[in-house]
Amino acid sequence: MAQPSDKVDDRPQTRDSELVFRVVEDGGIRRGIRLEAIYWRVLREIAELRQKKIGALVGAILAEAPEETNTTAFLRVYCLRSALDMLAAEREVTDPSGIGNLVRASPAPAFALGLDKRLIAYNQSFLNYIQARFSHGETEPVNRDLRLALDVQLAVLAANLKANGNRPLEAGFTVGLGGRRLRGVLNALLAPAAGQSIMLCYVLP
Repeated sequence: MAQPSDKVDDRPQTRDSELVFRVVEDGGIRRGIRLEAIYWRVLREIAELRQKKIGALVGAILAEAPEETNTTAFLRVYCLRSALDMLAAEREVTDPSGIGNLVRASPAPAFALGLDKRLIAYNQSFLNYIQARFSHGETEPVNRDLRLALDVQLAVLAANLKANGNRPLEAGFTVGLGGRRLRGVLNALLAPAAGQSIMLCYVLP
């Protein structure tokens, strides 16, 4: 007789589409369920996030099912809906339009650069930082005449950040306005933006 098990077969040869039979138990209730391997993987990941065993998770899911529901179909729909919800949440966090909010939320001077050196966003503290150092500087030229350059190539910096788990890296930078130059030091990290690499730069005092 099959014994209850909360372990999903992780054999490399198991294809995502391969049907896998498992017996799971929750509160003394045992269920034999046949699902594709990929659904067992999703259930395991959800169970780990909720610090539950798969049997307890399956029991909680099926407790919400209407009467005469096809168990495996209900579990598949649950897995798909959960995956779509997680994808939507990730897209909301990684939406490039939210990068400006990360910059504006910083109390320190901050700006965001694309790898093409385009200034994507900056905050009021950064404008104040420039004004305090360029006695004749104005805020308006930031959109027109301000030039920013890092001491390291942005592509190289991005590669180093990816290699070290995106822990902030220190880099020198230069601000140019007209014929004047200002040097400083900043902490850089990659923004959580989907589809493109954007550098978040936080000026150090």
